[in-house]
Amino acid sequence: MRKILSVNDKLMMAREKKILATLCGIAVLAMLFATLWPFNPFPPNRVSWLADANGVRFGGPGVALSKAPLLAASSEEGNSCSLELLLRPASADVSTTILTFSGPDNPQQFAVRQWLHSLLVTRDTPTGQNTLKRTKFDVPHVFQPEKLALVTVTSGPSGTVVYLNGRHAQTFSKFTILPKDLSGQIVMGTSSVDYQPWPGEISGLAIYSKELAASEVEQHYAKWVDGSGSDDPDRAVARYVFAERTGNEIHNSVATQPSLEIPSYFQIPHKVMLKPVWKEFEETKVYLIDVVVNVVGFMPLGFIFAAYFLLAHSRGKAILYATLAGGSLSFLIELLQAYIPQRFSGTTDIITNTLGALLGAMLARPNLVGYVLTRMKLKDAS
Repeated sequence: MRKILSVNDKLMMAREKKILATLCGIAVLAMLFATLWPFNPFPPNRVSWLADANGVRFGGPGVALSKAPLLAASSEEGNSCSLELLLRPASADVSTTILTFSGPDNPQQFAVRQWLHSLLVTRDTPTGQNTLKRTKFDVPHVFQPEKLALVTVTSGPSGTVVYLNGRHAQTFSKFTILPKDLSGQIVMGTSSVDYQPWPGEISGLAIYSKELAASEVEQHYAKWVDGSGSDDPDRAVARYVFAERTGNEIHNSVATQPSLEIPSYFQIPHKVMLKPVWKEFEETKVYLIDVVVNVVGFMPLGFIFAAYFLLAHSRGKAILYATLAGGSLSFLIELLQAYIPQRFSGTTDIITNTLGALLGAMLARPNLVGYVLTRMKLKDAS
């Protein structure tokens, strides 16, 4: 037999429904604020010219991009190549990306990174099954805060040799770099796919379609340091000396190759929307903590939504609707985060947030909801 509610009961239920609806709105706004701040899809590009020397400073989220793809040297010139990068890191406490060469289907084709004080070089190569295999090497004690350094990476049939300031640092006999690895779009100052701004100064970049000899590396270092740049035209694919000191373009001394552009707004050129779970997964403590935080963070939302739906539906339906609401909100957030450079867009968060909403909804029972509202002084004790 259906219970007939008194006028007073109806008024109390209406008031409780209004309170819970308000709490739902507040919870949604809180989630949007926490996950989408600073709400700016077009942050200013923090790249500025050095006042008293050649080079640019990355003083925050900053990026410089090639206007067109850098063309690889022809196969007739062989499979040797070299890269020179003159830079001054602002800190040795960052782990981020300095320079990336991005191919059409391989956005992290070749990358030069700073891993605290170490140089980390990575290369992604297609395996033929729509997957990429990453190989890497690292050289310790390369980066010192506010210290100018010329990093030279030269590769040939015998492997890859790394020089620091014109002197041999380390040899990797099983790691070879091909000219095509140093081609495609140049992305400088951040990762090509993630928010990883690098703090520091870059004063020179040169690429050659040959393996530099130790004597050439030493000669080039002397020229970079005296400010003339590496002016060796022999098989140079690209050479940026950063001598403009004004404007938004960094010219390439090789006329047939593209210049670099400093855009007005910071951007991540190949940012992934809704990165798949299997590509986000890492066997690290940081990843585990992030998963736990995302689950726990959505539990209050699931509880509040379920409490609202309990006023008009069975407990099973209230849990279902609350879980769907939490999952839908998480999906919307991840879509929006793809357009905010400072945020990441992935499917792991959708799964963990939805799980959190489910767990929170399962905790919601009429007596517990009433108790919580009473303790919050949103409902009179009875």
